[in-house]
Amino acid sequence: MTETIGLPAYQQVADDLRAMISRGDLNVGDAIPSTAQLCARYKVSATVVRAAVSQLRTDGIVRGQPGKAVYVVATPQAIKDKGVRLENVAAGVEDLRDGLQDVTNRLDRAADATVVEKLRTDLEDLRRQVAEVQTALIDLYGRTGQEYPRGRSDRRSEPGRRKGVG
Repeated sequence: MTETIGLPAYQQVADDLRAMISRGDLNVGDAIPSTAQLCARYKVSATVVRAAVSQLRTDGIVRGQPGKAVYVVATPQAIKDKGVRLENVAAGVEDLRDGLQDVTNRLDRAADATVVEKLRTDLEDLRRQVAEVQTALIDLYGRTGQEYPRGRSDRRSEPGRRKGVG
């Protein structure tokens, strides 16, 4: 492995594996070399290799099969092309939740029965969309081995928050 000044060893290994995948030396569906093989190839410890593979897993490039191997599931370019980071999706869920709150507030102020019915329909549509996006987001976090953040997204218990909204 060529020493890159300033980069930790695990980062160098991860970068080299990314390059191998980008070049097509490892294709989607291929198993990456074993920990022992990577340790020997890069002259690093198993801890360094595990950290490198963990980074690739977090990036969504590889996925492990317990007792088998770690497989390439996406190219770095495909991940980059998606252009969607989990944090951005989580922010989108927050925007939908804010939309729910806005519709709820408008519903509270509405007097016209037609307007109220339209707002109720909009509210139910927003609730369904938020639930679908949040379910997909939780699944995506799980598949990348990350814990779903419960910060702003879990505001149901805040004082003054209407029950059943969000």
